Amino acid sequence: MAPLTGKDMPIDPPHLPPRRARPSRRRRWGKVGLATWEGLPDLTPEDRLLAGELSICGVTVVPLVWSDPRSERQGCDAVVLRSTWDYHRRREEFLAWTERIARRSHLFNPAHVVRWNSHKSYLKDLERAQVPIVPTWMGGDPAEALVAARSSRWKEVVLKPAVSADGFRTYRVDALEEDRFRASFQEVRAHSEVLMQPYMRQTEDAGERSLVFFAGEFSHAFLKPPLLASDHRKAVARLGTPVAASRQERSIARRALAASPGPQLYARVDLVQDTRGLPRVMEVELIEPALETQEASGAPGRFADALLRGGN
Repeated sequence: MAPLTGKDMPIDPPHLPPRRARPSRRRRWGKVGLATWEGLPDLTPEDRLLAGELSICGVTVVPLVWSDPRSERQGCDAVVLRSTWDYHRRREEFLAWTERIARRSHLFNPAHVVRWNSHKSYLKDLERAQVPIVPTWMGGDPAEALVAARSSRWKEVVLKPAVSADGFRTYRVDALEEDRFRASFQEVRAHSEVLMQPYMRQTEDAGERSLVFFAGEFSHAFLKPPLLASDHRKAVARLGTPVAASRQERSIARRALAASPGPQLYARVDLVQDTRGLPRVMEVELIEPALETQEASGAPGRFADALLRGGN
């Protein structure tokens, strides 16, 4: 886990302004670890942009493979969770690691926020806080799920684990096809409690709109193609396509973040439109979200600035 040096830093993409040294930025951290998983020990291109911004300010940046015991002996002043993309398969082990790291370093996002966000029951907390979410049922009994889907008049539903990431074991099924529904439900249930939501067909035209925040400040928004639509629909929009977020979307995203049990250095709130065209929260990502900073002018610098200010 050697520090990233100047020769390792990414070259500025042609559509972004060149990075400039910011002598006015106060360096709070001498050494920062960017946490990743064993399948990506050298970080993503996006995270290497962040590393480059921090390096300009004299911060030593090291990749940390969270499952490698050496990650706990790097002497980092701060650790930022980034591409820990296997955490959902080893949730308790991962959460225990975040708590150990938090005792030695400043962890972003904080361990208690990570635990809250690692189980999709947080959506019910948002609902209790009167944040508009995609209607959500959660449980472990397929018969109860079928009753709930039919009583809510959800013909097509999405089934996914309450502990999941990146479309893991996520299925779109017809609630009237009972055998297929039960089979898909049991596949999901083998991993964790099951989350069920109505399939939001509007995403096939509008996609999901992801709003990114650094230390509570809105940074940028981008479009996510629909995960469960047919292939020709997926091709309509490329992941990361920049979009303008409306005042209403920003307000709802901020309300969702305010319902979190603690502050966030970085956050992504995914919104979809309901049948009336109103935004609803699909997910709040506070652990390892793709932030598409490489597609938004100045975003890597805003991320670095937020961290150098102490994360708030």
